[in-house]
Amino acid sequence: MKVLAGDVGGTNLRLALVEVLPGQPARVLEAQTVLVEEHPDLGPAAAAFLESLPERPRRACLGVAGTITGRVLEGVNLPWRIDADALEAELELERLDLINDFHAAARGVEVLGEAGYTQLAGEAPDPRAPVAILGAGTGLGQAFLIPGAPGGARSVVPTEGGHRDFAPTSPRQDRLLAYLRERFGRVSTERVLSGPGLSSIYSFLVEAEGQDPCPKVEAAERLPAAVSGSEHPTSGAALDLFVDVYGAEAGNLGLTVLARGGVYLAGGIAPRIVHGERAERLARAFVAKGRFEGYLRELPLRLITDPDLGLLGAAQEALLGGG
Repeated sequence: MKVLAGDVGGTNLRLALVEVLPGQPARVLEAQTVLVEEHPDLGPAAAAFLESLPERPRRACLGVAGTITGRVLEGVNLPWRIDADALEAELELERLDLINDFHAAARGVEVLGEAGYTQLAGEAPDPRAPVAILGAGTGLGQAFLIPGAPGGARSVVPTEGGHRDFAPTSPRQDRLLAYLRERFGRVSTERVLSGPGLSSIYSFLVEAEGQDPCPKVEAAERLPAAVSGSEHPTSGAALDLFVDVYGAEAGNLGLTVLARGGVYLAGGIAPRIVHGERAERLARAFVAKGRFEGYLRELPLRLITDPDLGLLGAAQEALLGGG
């Protein structure tokens, strides 16, 4: 079966024609990425992509950054309101399902091959155990895969856990929390672990910690990308702080569901910055949980490198029957 799969984030819209067959890896046949800000609505962008295909699929599943109520979504980081019934009719599809983007990421983890991730720490996963997935991008997504009956499929539990309160783990993070509280009032973890969060960390280091500004970053239109691509000491300090919080939050999720099936880092930021010494730094923050450090050292910690994770997961959900 060939389906329309979508990975709809706060910054990028990715659409693909994906072939999904029971018991076989999904294959992306055609794909397109456009900027969300360049389109007033999802419908015209999806219609244009469908018109470009040699054959038109009859089913679709879209993983979308936001909370879904029934068949309608209005995302915190997404400028569009998406009505599945209206979009289904507009695109002349037999069925269109909406799922949370990290619901799609979780399904993608189930079909991810070994080439799609890098193991950062821990042991081999227990296939019978829960799995935790988190990822920083425009926002901070989180989801779980929970085992069902013996031999049965795992169930996906999408969450809005990225909007929990930020919990500092060091004096500098204490000061970061105070800085962000003055700007935003309540401070969620997403205020730190996201593209805008990386920008806020950099600003905190310059404005509150007295570190030298980076000329390249100061002149950039897209501050998060400039920070992650800069070798300036202040940019490096911002990335170190970001990685410390990332590792700590990954450890929190691992403890929340005792994720012996693995803790997976997804999202657009981690593959660009988590390597070499920062990969080791993140792994140290992951296990730094006092009496539970030994337990966390056993949990598989994996960095997802396959850029098609969300598309594969949405396609897999379409094959399974929708969300």
